[in-house]
Amino acid sequence: MIDLKYLLNFDDFKDLDDVALVDAAEHALVAEYAENDRVVAEKMAAFTLYLLEGDLEVQSTGGVHQAISAKTERSQSPVFYTDKMGHYGRCITPCKLLQVDRVVIDKYGIKNDRSKDALDYAEFDTLPAGDSSLSLVNEITGLFKSKSVTLPSLPEIALYINTALDKEDMSAKKLAKIIQMDPVIAARLVQVANSALYGGGEANDSIQHAITKIGLEGVRAIVMGVVLRDLFMPNTEIVIRSMARFYEHSIRIGVICYEFAKRIKGFSPDRAFLAGILHDIGVVPILVVADSHTELAHKSSNLNAVLLQLKSYIGGMVLQQWDFDPEYQEIAKHAYDWKREVEKADYCDLVQVALLHSHLLAGEKVNGPAFTDLPAFKRLGLDQDNPIDNLPTLKELGQRITDLVRMICK
Repeated sequence: MIDLKYLLNFDDFKDLDDVALVDAAEHALVAEYAENDRVVAEKMAAFTLYLLEGDLEVQSTGGVHQAISAKTERSQSPVFYTDKMGHYGRCITPCKLLQVDRVVIDKYGIKNDRSKDALDYAEFDTLPAGDSSLSLVNEITGLFKSKSVTLPSLPEIALYINTALDKEDMSAKKLAKIIQMDPVIAARLVQVANSALYGGGEANDSIQHAITKIGLEGVRAIVMGVVLRDLFMPNTEIVIRSMARFYEHSIRIGVICYEFAKRIKGFSPDRAFLAGILHDIGVVPILVVADSHTELAHKSSNLNAVLLQLKSYIGGMVLQQWDFDPEYQEIAKHAYDWKREVEKADYCDLVQVALLHSHLLAGEKVNGPAFTDLPAFKRLGLDQDNPIDNLPTLKELGQRITDLVRMICK
């Protein structure tokens, strides 16, 4: 019988009564693993595993890697969501794992389904098999529906900063101490604060000054902009190019949203910046799968067809798992739903207008309707007073945005 304190480390067991808790303790053990040891899901099918100590990297079907550290929110969930072949964990540092007999898990109805993990796959479209691309859409859809793909996790520092930003008593001084933990984020934050995006002026290398100048929501956007690039490092040429294109496109749309929001009443430029950065996040899990899928990794037309069909649905799920506001989840789901109808102009409208301006501002062309046919364009009042007319010339603005994109992306 293990010490009850091990079970009480995890939310799944905190609501059990004393009898059930003792029963669970009698059917559990704590196992120790050395650095680089492997834990194979299929061999541990009789147990549900939780990470007590250390750092673990989980490899899932489709080549998806997810790092888990003890004492974090992710570690509250079981290490494996499935015991299918191909799933394993590698200990990055020495680890302790709590192994609880599945019989006990089932006996007391422990579902391991906290709200952030209750992802809704009902909205996936399934298409009849016709050509190869449609068949592939169905195949990749099946992988996500069967939960054979683990959605990417935010790096721990990003989660830490994101959580800190939600605290009511968070000050620039406190946040600066947290951000100092990551030199790359800290340097980029100072650099962006000194850029033309935030008014330029005399350069200042203080992180606290940068936070005060940018604002808390602006910090959140810059942090996301920095960490998105490192969510996944592909190996195949087409996927490498697609990941780079996704990253630059996301930053560019974020910056365009920021510029427009400054000139449209009722919108926060910082929230607009983050909305633009996150609108295409569903691309990342698809690229993760594509990197080890022959028909996607070596044929861009197939990859583009799957991205077009699935990225919006998957994007909403990623942001749900990351605990972002429902507003951002809706933006990821509906950014390309050009005919969407809502009562009041919102940030998704702003993202849509930014998408259609992209090619005018040194970015790639996004296929969509004419501005005059876009409901979002009218809801924002741009058919009456287009903010682009009040900005410098398109060429000048395009160069400015390109410079800022390079600054954040490098």
